[in-house]
Amino acid sequence: MCGRFINLNKINKLNKIFEIDKLENFNGIISYNIAPSQSSIMITNYEFLKIEKAKWGFKFFDKKNNLEKNIINARLETINDRILFKESFQKRKCIIPTNGYYEWVTKNNIKMPYFIHIFEKQTFYFAGIWKYLNFHKNTLKVFVIITQSANNFLNKIHQRMPVTLTLDEAKNYLEDRSSNYLTNNFNSKIEKYLDFFKVSKFVNNPFNNSEQCIKPIN
Repeated sequence: MCGRFINLNKINKLNKIFEIDKLENFNGIISYNIAPSQSSIMITNYEFLKIEKAKWGFKFFDKKNNLEKNIINARLETINDRILFKESFQKRKCIIPTNGYYEWVTKNNIKMPYFIHIFEKQTFYFAGIWKYLNFHKNTLKVFVIITQSANNFLNKIHQRMPVTLTLDEAKNYLEDRSSNYLTNNFNSKIEKYLDFFKVSKFVNNPFNNSEQCIKPIN
């Protein structure tokens, strides 16, 4: 899965990379510790390419447990079977710029965080979907990150991983109108460059947001 990630990308840089004409008037969200329900940036291609601010997570009401839940990930294998995700996957794709994400490993009942990234924290992208939180009341947008089974390298950390994309793959995904680009055995070219190292429990607190979050420890 993916439960925390970082974004060090400036809006102006992304505008140039994606050649976006319609620019939004908001500051980028630079963060070393983006947690569920917090805002980040996403790139959409609903009517035209656009960089937008959105909150992380789809909310739904669990009638069985009489509880509102926030879902942050959608499984690629079942995304077309879930009512919560199906329409968004077919009509409202997005990519989420990132420079790495965190995963926790439990050993001897102790959860230790790891930072997963590529060389020099270069930018890559998560495949995602978005929707309006409540179109009739406001136009706030929310997104979830699509996940798949972890590859042989990352399954040492977790059995799931976000669907990661290179720049070209990200553009192809945004342009896909048939929902056939991502298959259940999708393998990104970026995966062979992913690496990880252990970081401190400083990152466990979502209010901690500094470069210390990604500082390696022995």
